[in-house]
Amino acid sequence: MRTGRRGITLLVDFALFCVPVVLAETEPGTQEREYPFPIAVVGTALRQMGAYTGARLPELEGFVRTEGAQLPPYERPYYEYKIALVPVKSDRTVVRVKASISAWYQDPEGQQSGYRALHSNGRLEGDLLDRLDGFLTHNKSKIVSDPDVLAKRLAGVRQQRLDAERRVAELQKQLQAAQSNAGTSEAREYASVNHPVAIIRAPGELSSLLLRAAPQDEFQVLEQRGAWLRVALEDSRDGWVRSSQVQLVATSPASAPENHKASPGSADFAVIREEVSLFSGDWPRLKDKQALYVFVRPEGSLVTGSEGRKLHFAETIFRERYQEIVHSSQLSVAGIVVIFLDQRGGVAAASLEDVGRLTEGNLTQAAFLNRCSFDPAGAFENVATTPKAAGR
Repeated sequence: MRTGRRGITLLVDFALFCVPVVLAETEPGTQEREYPFPIAVVGTALRQMGAYTGARLPELEGFVRTEGAQLPPYERPYYEYKIALVPVKSDRTVVRVKASISAWYQDPEGQQSGYRALHSNGRLEGDLLDRLDGFLTHNKSKIVSDPDVLAKRLAGVRQQRLDAERRVAELQKQLQAAQSNAGTSEAREYASVNHPVAIIRAPGELSSLLLRAAPQDEFQVLEQRGAWLRVALEDSRDGWVRSSQVQLVATSPASAPENHKASPGSADFAVIREEVSLFSGDWPRLKDKQALYVFVRPEGSLVTGSEGRKLHFAETIFRERYQEIVHSSQLSVAGIVVIFLDQRGGVAAASLEDVGRLTEGNLTQAAFLNRCSFDPAGAFENVATTPKAAGR
């Protein structure tokens, strides 16, 4: 379950704070400061401050060493911290910090464009150490570093989720029983396949294939959960199909299928192939990591003028595939890449971590899009949102 995996990750992350980190050599430009706190408390404080997550810079001026020269035309400046914690005593810790800064260089001749590493002038490092000093001073009583306390909190949250899931299952059974007792006079909803191949998967294990449905096949809809429909199969079996691969048809005993309703975005593009492979681009968030590639093509007459729809469709794919990945024991990827095979083309990429934060409400849509990669940016622009190419 996703809850269990996140819980294990939390405990592992915390354990990392409790292990002394000692660098063989201090990198040039590294700043360090000693704090009168145990290493576990300092590590927890840094994580609560978000020090281990990179962020954008408003500008490069004042943050990098220029050696008196004028900065070239850089775009999308970004920084991350390299942090090492060194225990001096049981109640004292040295924090060593070095900021890594990069930005996109736009070559006027288009020959050497790309991301370049820049040297920090020490402002970012000093700022983090100052903020850590203030955070430790004012929040010491709120920082939880005891593994036993964290484990108890995690167990409590996990139990609450299990209780909620059991309650949902009970209510679903009651609803199904009520629908069955209502008689055959009520209208039923069917899913009609409108995709070249619709994959029906087993309940409770989205990675297990039951059958491949052909166009025009129909199945009675038993329930809907987000982007998935549970449908009735032969021999009293049931399975799950993605709603984007079917259209819903409401019927009654005395009438033919009517009220066709296409799933949002399904009429614009169709997924034609998916594969998992090593990310081949230079985008830092997925470079040298495994990614799920989703290849799509426009449907019908939608060949050009689809920029805004591309953005919406890509975000839909990010959300849907994220749900599949976190429920699958066979998929292990760091991000999702959507490749549009139309006249203008376009590649949209997002890290799995960012999609999860968006799905759970910990990241706004605007902030999420700024952390994605869109290449070229013009292929995804619309009136409401203007993503940036190769965003972080």
